[in-house]
Amino acid sequence: MRHRGAAFKVGTNDVRESPALAVASRLHQRGAHVTVHDPHALQTAAQRHPELEYADTVEEATRGADIVVTGTEWLRFREVDPAVLTGVAAQRIVVDLRNVLDAEWWVGAGWTVHQLGRPSRRPA
Repeated sequence: MRHRGAAFKVGTNDVRESPALAVASRLHQRGAHVTVHDPHALQTAAQRHPELEYADTVEEATRGADIVVTGTEWLRFREVDPAVLTGVAAQRIVVDLRNVLDAEWWVGAGWTVHQLGRPSRRPA
């Protein structure tokens, strides 16, 4: 499991009451191997949740992932080219908890996309 986003609000390193980090922690407690990436909040996230692993880049966080979770609305995550991550992830499944990804773009690159409140999308 690879998790993108730890800060509760884009543009900050504040992880207090972060829903994304709470999800990552809960998944870890249930036995998932979780690696978190966030452009600004890695240090503060690691202080609050040292049990999780952390990666400096999206690609590093995605390496070997069975599922990628996007939990924060960082512009950087919207702009990630799913084709670049296709060869990095073990499986092409993304769960977008903030509905920030362009599902058609991801599906076109061969990913199954799950977004909250929307039908799941799968490649043809």
